[in-house]
Amino acid sequence: MRRPPYTGPKDTSDFDNLSPDEALRAFTSYRLLGDCFEQSSDDDLAERGRLIGDWRILVKDRQEQAQRAERELAAAVRLARNEGASWNDIARTLRLPLEETRAHFDWPYGGF
Repeated sequence: MRRPPYTGPKDTSDFDNLSPDEALRAFTSYRLLGDCFEQSSDDDLAERGRLIGDWRILVKDRQEQAQRAERELAAAVRLARNEGASWNDIARTLRLPLEETRAHFDWPYGGF
C-alpha cells in the first residue's frame, strides 16, 4: 500500500459549499477511484489525472489493461506448457480448478 500523498492545506475541503448529495457523489467517486488505483505510485497517479475527469477513459484504459494481461497470461501458460509444466502445476499456480484452467487456456490458445 502506498503512503497517502500530500493533499493540500487542512483548512479547506473538496466538499466545501457542496450540497449533501453533491458531497456524497464526490466522496463516492474518490473512494471508487482509490479502489482503482490502490497499487499505484504517486507518480503514476499524477500521470493518470486525465482518467479522473471522465469515467469512459478510465473504463477503456482498464479494459485495455485487462485484455493485455489476458494475452500475457495466455502466453505465460503456453511457455509453461512448452517447458514441460503439467496442467496440474499451472492450475495450482493460478489457484484455479484444473478443469477451468484447461478449458480457458488449452483452446483456442494453442491446443497443447
